[in-house]
Amino acid sequence: MVLLAAITAYIGTVVLPAHKYRTAYVAAAVVSMLCRYALVYYMYKGGTEAAGTDGLIYHEVAKNVAEQLKSGTPIWAVQYKYTWYTVLMGMQYAVFGVNRYAASFVNVFISVMSGFVLFRIAHALKFTWGKSAAISLAYIFMPSMIVWTTDTRKESVTFFIILLIWYLVQKVLQERNGVPVRTVIHMVLVCILLWISTLLRIYMLYTLGGGILVGLAIHYLKTKRRMSLIFGVMILITCIVVTYTTILVQMDGYHALPLDRSEGGDENISDELGSIFKIIMSKDIPEAINGFLTQPHMEKVSRISDISGNAFAITAVKIEQLLWYLCLVIAIFGIIHAILEWNPYLLGLLAFIVSYSLINALICEDVGETYYRYRAAIVAPTLLIADYRPLFNSLRAIIRGRTGAIE
Repeated sequence: MVLLAAITAYIGTVVLPAHKYRTAYVAAAVVSMLCRYALVYYMYKGGTEAAGTDGLIYHEVAKNVAEQLKSGTPIWAVQYKYTWYTVLMGMQYAVFGVNRYAASFVNVFISVMSGFVLFRIAHALKFTWGKSAAISLAYIFMPSMIVWTTDTRKESVTFFIILLIWYLVQKVLQERNGVPVRTVIHMVLVCILLWISTLLRIYMLYTLGGGILVGLAIHYLKTKRRMSLIFGVMILITCIVVTYTTILVQMDGYHALPLDRSEGGDENISDELGSIFKIIMSKDIPEAINGFLTQPHMEKVSRISDISGNAFAITAVKIEQLLWYLCLVIAIFGIIHAILEWNPYLLGLLAFIVSYSLINALICEDVGETYYRYRAAIVAPTLLIADYRPLFNSLRAIIRGRTGAIE
């Protein structure tokens, strides 16, 4: 715990831009780690072999992965269930011993690294140092984000990879000198991370890949840079290859997809797809989208099983939900400004948010806490877009310009 906190403090002072409040920001990030450490002990007070749902399942699978690795099975031949995250955790168990506390502490570290990446993205968007820090701290201190990234769930790694992909895409789009070696490396890393994100959550390839392609298409129309076309082709090839080598292979029996087994079960890909489409067509799509974006509603927060009866947790979630609703309203102004400015990066992020939200609204079970958890992946991108000031400043400039012309 101390080692990870020290590494976090060091990385913060190295990767974040110099500022008089940088030390205070890094200290706040370490405090967020301490909050998560405390939550780990609270969650596991009844024993690490009994606490949690998905996190407990992944822990059990990771122990099996560790046994395979220690018996001499090469990493590429390891058998695992559910998600590739169990292999990462199994590798840790194989090297350092089975310890769910330690696995959770590593997730804590990764979650704070996500905050640092979010800071770098915001700062590269020309946000002020203070605004970048506020967005980052809001993200890592968000109550739900603390919960999702503390247990031995895959969320911490998933969110980190999503933000890292968008950070690398940003670096590519901001390149002004052709296609240097470092840019090629960034593009290759994005393609690799797209594949890894698919191993963590099967539909991430299309939401992330689609968002990137939208941003690249707009970037090419604005700049006519060859780099946009090269990167776009790389993304398309990655999507095609990963679809045939990973997604179709894992589609059968994938645990996170809704299946209608009323007619005896689904035994092949066509049956799986038919079942999923049947469930989607039965949904009230506007209601499902509204549910994904807004649940759990105020009156239903106390019914969430994990916090039922806990007055402090219920109050924290209600406050967070109110702030989230405010964030959604403000994001409308940011979206309008991004469209008016034809901003490739922000519109790519918006395409990711829309596609991810639509997929999850259609395939997730209609349960507030399920929507709540899956929605966490779009929190950071939404925070980047949620700002009314750029649009208001642009409108003010237009009005002043017209007034000056009339005079």
